[in-house]
Amino acid sequence: MSAPLEAGAAAASLRLAAAAAWWVVRRRLPAHYPRVLQLLGALKAAAPGLVRPRHHARLCLGLRAKVVVEMILEGQPWSLVLDALNHHFPESGPLECGSKGTMRDLKVMEAHEAFCQRVKQLAKDPEDFAIQLQSPLFLLQ
Repeated sequence: MSAPLEAGAAAASLRLAAAAAWWVVRRRLPAHYPRVLQLLGALKAAAPGLVRPRHHARLCLGLRAKVVVEMILEGQPWSLVLDALNHHFPESGPLECGSKGTMRDLKVMEAHEAFCQRVKQLAKDPEDFAIQLQSPLFLLQ
């Protein structure tokens, strides 16, 4: 196969994958967010300048958080929720942050840590979860 045909096929495949990821995000289907995260990781590796690093980090953080939150809302056992939390939010910090340690990276790391602490707090006291969930300030804490 010639190079232009291969490039055209690769571009068509990329457009299809991006359209599928956009469809999943627009329809808010958290069960498929891990695939969207894989695509974002592959895009970052293949074309590092395509998405700004902070935007990439915030987008990935939000998708990972939504996966964990959906598990909680579905009533999944806390052991599974905590396993998912440890998988999506490793203790080493967000995978998206660079080594520069900029203020932007610090904000993403703070959000990462705050989310993990909040979920672990809920896991320790699940009875309090129903009360907190009804509070309009629940997500702001």
